Amino acid sequence: MSVNIGFVGAGGIASWQHFGNLEEMDDVSVVGICDIDRETAEEAAERFDAAAFTEYESLYAETDLDVVFVCLPPFAHGGPEIAAAEAGYDLFVEKPLALSMDTARDILAAVEDNDVLAQVGYNWRYSAGVDRARELLDGRSIGYIDGYWQGGVAGDDGHWWRSLETSGGQTVEQATHIFDTVRYLGGEVEEVAAAGANRLEPRVDFADVSSSTMTHDTGVVSHVSTSCAAERGKVGLEVIADGATLAITQGSLTGTVDGEEIDEEFDRDQYATEVRAFLDAIETGDTDDVRSPYDDAIDSLALTLAVNESIETGEPVIPDSL
Repeated sequence: MSVNIGFVGAGGIASWQHFGNLEEMDDVSVVGICDIDRETAEEAAERFDAAAFTEYESLYAETDLDVVFVCLPPFAHGGPEIAAAEAGYDLFVEKPLALSMDTARDILAAVEDNDVLAQVGYNWRYSAGVDRARELLDGRSIGYIDGYWQGGVAGDDGHWWRSLETSGGQTVEQATHIFDTVRYLGGEVEEVAAAGANRLEPRVDFADVSSSTMTHDTGVVSHVSTSCAAERGKVGLEVIADGATLAITQGSLTGTVDGEEIDEEFDRDQYATEVRAFLDAIETGDTDDVRSPYDDAIDSLALTLAVNESIETGEPVIPDSL
């Protein structure tokens, strides 16, 4: 069986991750690529001997698709996913899902009404570091999770990432991976209290530093800090549990478990792993390894939007989850 794939959005993560990984898979064919920039679409299409489009409606109408990868900026989600679902195409959607819960819920309704499979690109769930942590934490009570995403500003002058209106800010667009992993390890968030400020980085119009404290339905307490004004990048999580204290990145795990020191490194490509799991689910009908289905990922969007609301209002917020 060969799966025919179309892309809506050919820059960013599509070009620097997904295209290369799909080229290594012999059971898929990229048959159409859409991007609002014609040159970008045509260059990517040439890579696969595929058709190029500047409108997703034409991509859907003029190619024989099984799957659509939606790799768009946050503000552009909505129409492409809904139309794909209504056409019966399974969906791989890059995070974040949208800039509002209303848009995400409209997409989810289309996914459910048309019985298509939709996975979201929360690749941390497929990283070896998180897998190994879950293995070591299995059966243990987690007390506290501390996550962090420290880095710089993305894009050039005028890039959509730098505006709250088009990206949702660092929390929604980038650090969402850490908030999602906190949910994955600690359970659903009942309430979040956040603070943020823009004192260091004039190139963005949102908080360049933030601090969020959360309570979970499991009893876990968690915290996530972010900054896009850091001189050095640092991304990961730390967990304190019964008999275990762990520091987690996608490619490493260190800490102490039952008095024994651990220091492990991994070389798994989590981007390839998540896509392979999604395509295997389509081919076999077994969705057990689809770790970030759309109806779960929507709660990570709700959490990051709640963080922004709490920063704005100065009050704790209950995420608007499903």
